[in-house]
Amino acid sequence: MANIHKFSVVEAGNVGLGQAGSAYLSDASTRYTPQSGRVIIAIQVIETCAFTNNTTPENSNFTGFAAGEEEGGTGADVFGTDDFQTGTTIYGRWTQVTISKGAVMLYMGS
Repeated sequence: MANIHKFSVVEAGNVGLGQAGSAYLSDASTRYTPQSGRVIIAIQVIETCAFTNNTTPENSNFTGFAAGEEEGGTGADVFGTDDFQTGTTIYGRWTQVTISKGAVMLYMGS
């Protein structure tokens, strides 16, 4: 898990406050891709939503493994079609996010 500790204390605080940028996504089936050099590091659910299989982890060591795959552990479901409730925040590293319903706020990092 290279680069998982790449932020200083101040930088980590700034990222947590959204100072690395954010984007609002409410259009179903629209794929959001952050600008070059950025990834999505947190997803806050604004309106109950579901994600599509086009939601892509930056690196499968961080998130997004299907059940039974070894590097990401075993027994997890594919990050996909289940509903995530309003107020939920999901942390990880994604290069693309697509929702099939609802609305989310995406927070950027590098």
